[in-house]
Amino acid sequence: MKTLSLAVGGLALAALSSPVTAQWSQATPATSPGARSGAAMTFDANLGKIVLFGGTAGFSTSNETWSFDGTTWAQLAPTASPTGKTGMELVHDLVRGVTVMYGSLNTSPFGGASVDQTWEFDGTTWTQVFPVTTPGGLGNYGACFDIVRNRTVIYGGNANNFFPIAESGTWEYDGTNWSLITTAGSPGPLERPSMCFNVALGKTVLFGGIDPQFGGVDTTWLYDGTNWTVAPVVGVKPTARTGAKMAYDPARGVCVLSGGLDPMLGTPFLETWEFNGTAWSQVGSAISGRYNQSYAFLPTTGQVALFGGTDLTTFSDLGDTWLFDAMSRTFGTGCAGSNGVPALAAAGAPRIGQTYSLTLSNLATASTFALMAIGLSDQNGPLGPLPLSLASYGMPGCSAFVSTDVVVLVGASAGSATWSASLPNDPGYVGLKLFHQGISIDAGVNAASLVVSNAHAGTIGQ
Repeated sequence: MKTLSLAVGGLALAALSSPVTAQWSQATPATSPGARSGAAMTFDANLGKIVLFGGTAGFSTSNETWSFDGTTWAQLAPTASPTGKTGMELVHDLVRGVTVMYGSLNTSPFGGASVDQTWEFDGTTWTQVFPVTTPGGLGNYGACFDIVRNRTVIYGGNANNFFPIAESGTWEYDGTNWSLITTAGSPGPLERPSMCFNVALGKTVLFGGIDPQFGGVDTTWLYDGTNWTVAPVVGVKPTARTGAKMAYDPARGVCVLSGGLDPMLGTPFLETWEFNGTAWSQVGSAISGRYNQSYAFLPTTGQVALFGGTDLTTFSDLGDTWLFDAMSRTFGTGCAGSNGVPALAAAGAPRIGQTYSLTLSNLATASTFALMAIGLSDQNGPLGPLPLSLASYGMPGCSAFVSTDVVVLVGASAGSATWSASLPNDPGYVGLKLFHQGISIDAGVNAASLVVSNAHAGTIGQ
């Protein structure tokens, strides 16, 4: 824990922050899927949202389809749907505009042959397709979409969960058939490896997994569509783990890996790592120890989303939603002035080493400056709990939503003002939350000649 000081308008805003550990933030959607583990999740470009399918809760396997936009979960109602599944992956085919789901584990209490089915979701309904050639049934495999060659790629997995024998096949799906790819190099038999396609490299990245006959591995592999090769990793790297999840962040060109189990001890890893194509770096903690969670990158918010899984302390299923990396959201409601209700919005989420900007619009048109309230809390301020009605301060219908630790003047023109701050390139700031609310100086609109905007919350990320 250390004290951080952020200069804003010549003043210092100080806070205590733990290095990088706070980069995961729990979301609080009004509705969400029920608690479950083993569900599949990916970003669906047709919907502009994450899609989740299936999963298990206790002995019940779901065939529900849900979407998530970064704020709200909504259950979808496809006209056709697969039966309940678990232990599979979803991969969105950007070229054909469909989300592909292959296989799944046998849901019998005793296990058995994995499911050999290929399904596609077009954003409206599920359709089973019938390739002539298939992998023959797999669950617990790794998967991603190769945007360079327009192929769904899967590796490894388990053909029968009654027998702990991992597969070592590389399979590709072109929208018509599955093809087994023969490669000179191979990661070997693996269950539950982590995979993502790194666009900057133009290659599939695979890490970890377990061969039940020999144990876990800590090797990073790259696949170019012809061969698997060991990545020449420089420096530190994650230790061997199975069941970790990985997703690609195209804005920063990194694969983000989180969680997983120690293959020997069965204990969870509370770590988050990033791979930039040559090196791994630990960038934070994972959330509480869990397994079989769902995981996907949400490009509309620039965050990795995680849902559910199994709590390894209580062995109960989880139904919580978490977001990783810089966050930007608006909340609260402003009050009307002479030019409408002032509106506050950010140009993007705050990141270390970058400029963070927010624009305040709908100000009184004659104003040459506005005020920006900046705080470290949206729960309590100097005058008490938030939100706080400002009626007694001559501003009826207005409320304060931030703690107002600092107030700065911002130049305004034509009803608009922009506040900016250069964030230090210091990992100690990662996870720090900043809250803003704009104040419009509006002569005669009320006794205080002031009205306020909505509020904005930003969590600083990498």
